[in-house]
Amino acid sequence: MPADRIGERLRRLRREAKKTLEQVAAESGLTASFLSQAERNLTGVSISSLASIAKSLGVPLNTLFDQPPQLQPDSHQGERVRYTIEGQPLAYERLTSSFPGNLLNAVKMSMPVGYQSELIAHEGSEFAYVLAGRIVYTIEGRDYPLGPGDSVHFDAGKTHCLANAGSEVAEVLTVTTLGLFGDHGTP
Repeated sequence: MPADRIGERLRRLRREAKKTLEQVAAESGLTASFLSQAERNLTGVSISSLASIAKSLGVPLNTLFDQPPQLQPDSHQGERVRYTIEGQPLAYERLTSSFPGNLLNAVKMSMPVGYQSELIAHEGSEFAYVLAGRIVYTIEGRDYPLGPGDSVHFDAGKTHCLANAGSEVAEVLTVTTLGLFGDHGTP
């Protein structure tokens, strides 16, 4: 992994791909202004946004940041590696493994009080189930407040964002068809 920060990596890889901020924005479902802030390390970038950016740049997601592998089909509470992405307040636990043809990617997210994600649209489907706390998914401008036991499932090609709307850390299980791990097909 390069020693530079994630923003510098994003800028370097975009320039190597000979793409403008506007091109990457159009291909990733993000805004050019958000990408500019991310490249200058002025804002955090969620795993979904990084996956969309990596796809636009034609690089594996693990080029941008390290993620723990999940080689076995089973995953046990207390044994998973909890990780974060530089500049991002979310903590993740990887729940799904890698194998050729895998289409589902699941993470358990811990969202601090006051967290709000960037607005994004990406290919595929997204499903979220609230384990603890109160969150709001905003999809195409409509708010969907959710508490423990509530869920949402939608076309991730629609613009959406996510916020912790409560007074405690929120825990959310998120499943998507977007490639979140960049290691599909590895043994």
